Amino acid sequence: MATTQTKNSIPTVESAFERANEAGEQFVATARKAGNAYLDSYEKAVERAIDLELKFAGATQQEWLKSLIEAQADFQRELTSSYTSTARSLLK
Repeated sequence: MATTQTKNSIPTVESAFERANEAGEQFVATARKAGNAYLDSYEKAVERAIDLELKFAGATQQEWLKSLIEAQADFQRELTSSYTSTARSLLK
C-alpha cells in the first residue's frame, strides 16, 4: 500500500481513506466467511435433529404418528433449505 504524505510527514486524507476502505473490505470478507460457516453449522444441526426425529418415527408402532413425524421432517428440510439458500445469496 502506497502512502501519500505531505512535505511535513502528515498522512493525507486520501491515504487515510484508502486504509479505512481496505479495512472495511477485510471486515466484509471476514463477515461473509463467518456467515457461511454459521449456515453450514446450522444445516448440520438441523439435519442431525431431523435424523433423530426419523429414528423416533421408525421406533413407533403407530403408523399415523410415523407419517406425521416424517411429514414434519420433510417440512423442516424444505424450510431449512429455503432459509439457507436465501441467506447464502445475500452473503454474495
